[in-house]
Amino acid sequence: MEAFDRVMAALKNERDELDRYPVMNSVATYTQEFMAKYDAAWPESHFDADKMVRLAAAAYEECGLDNASVPFDMLVEPEVLGAPIDFHEGKILWPSVTDYLAHKFEDVTIPDDLAHAGRIPVIVEAIKKLKEKYEGVLPINVYIDPPFTAISSYVVDSIEFLVSMKKAPEVVHGWMKGAVPMFKEICKIYEEAGADIITFHEMGASSDNISPKYFREFILPYNKEIVKDIKVPVIMNVCGLAMGIVGAMVETGATAVAIDERTKIANAKEERDAVNPNIPILGNLPAQTILFKGPLDKIKAAVQMVINAGIDIVAPGCDFWLQTPTEFLCAFVDAVKEVGKLK
Repeated sequence: MEAFDRVMAALKNERDELDRYPVMNSVATYTQEFMAKYDAAWPESHFDADKMVRLAAAAYEECGLDNASVPFDMLVEPEVLGAPIDFHEGKILWPSVTDYLAHKFEDVTIPDDLAHAGRIPVIVEAIKKLKEKYEGVLPINVYIDPPFTAISSYVVDSIEFLVSMKKAPEVVHGWMKGAVPMFKEICKIYEEAGADIITFHEMGASSDNISPKYFREFILPYNKEIVKDIKVPVIMNVCGLAMGIVGAMVETGATAVAIDERTKIANAKEERDAVNPNIPILGNLPAQTILFKGPLDKIKAAVQMVINAGIDIVAPGCDFWLQTPTEFLCAFVDAVKEVGKLK
C-alpha cells in the first residue's frame, strides 16, 4: 500500500482499508542530517524550490515516513503581513522575527497579489514539483501558521496581544476578522498548486498559553471560517497542552487533530468523542525526549504505547528536533511497520 493511500484512508477513518498504521508528521519533518545529505541546508532551502523539494521528501526517501511537508518554518504568513525576518545567513537556525511591527490590524497591509508575496511562490513551485514526482505515492502536506499563532507570536508583541484578549477583545477580534480572507486565499493557492493536506500549526493557542474559553472565542470561529472552504483534508495541530480544547479543535471542521505528549490520548479521545468520534487523532510520541534521544528500544516501546492507547495515526507530538539522528527516525518508522500492522 502506498503512503498516499494509507494516509488518505486513515484521514477518512477508513480503518478497514489500512495495511498498517500510518506514520507521519504533519509539521516539521527535516533535520540537520537530511540537510547535509540532500544539499538542502538552511537558509537556502527556504528560497530554492529544488532544495525545498529534496528536504521535504528526505524523511520519506531515507526512512519511509508517510508524508512530505513544506515549508520549513512558522514565519511565511507573518512575513507576508510585513514582519521583518532574520534567516540567519550561514547558520542552521530557525528564522526569527527581528521586531514586532503592529498594534492593530489597520497597521498592516495585505498584498493584493498573495500568490507572489513573500516566499509563497517558492512554496507553490515546490508543491508542484513534489506533486509531479510523488503523485499517488506520497501525500504532500503544507502547514500554515493560522491567524492567531501568526499574529500573536510574530506580528504583535505576545504579551500585548494576550493582555488585549482580556482588556481590549475588540482589537483581537479585529485582527482575526481582518486576517481571515488572507489565510483563505493562501490555502486556496496551496490547494490549487497540488497540496494533498493542509495543516494548521496552531501552537500559539495551546492551553499552556491561553484558556479553553479564549480558544473558543478568538480561534474556533475564525479557523472554522477558513477550514470550511478548503477541499483537501485539514489537520488541526496544537503543539503544547491541548486539554480542554480538543473538542473545539474538532469543531473547526478539521479532518483530523494532532496532539503532543502533554495531552493524554485517552483524554483527547474523550473530548473528541463528545463532538465527533469519527475524527482521527495523530500523536503523540515526544519528539525531543524520545525521538531525539532514543535509544532504539525506547522508541519502539513508545510506538507500542501510543498504539495501545488508541491513537489513529502515529506521529511525533511536534516538529522533529533538528539534531535528531536519522537512525532514530528510521527506527521510529520501522517500529510502526512492525508493531502497527493491521493486515
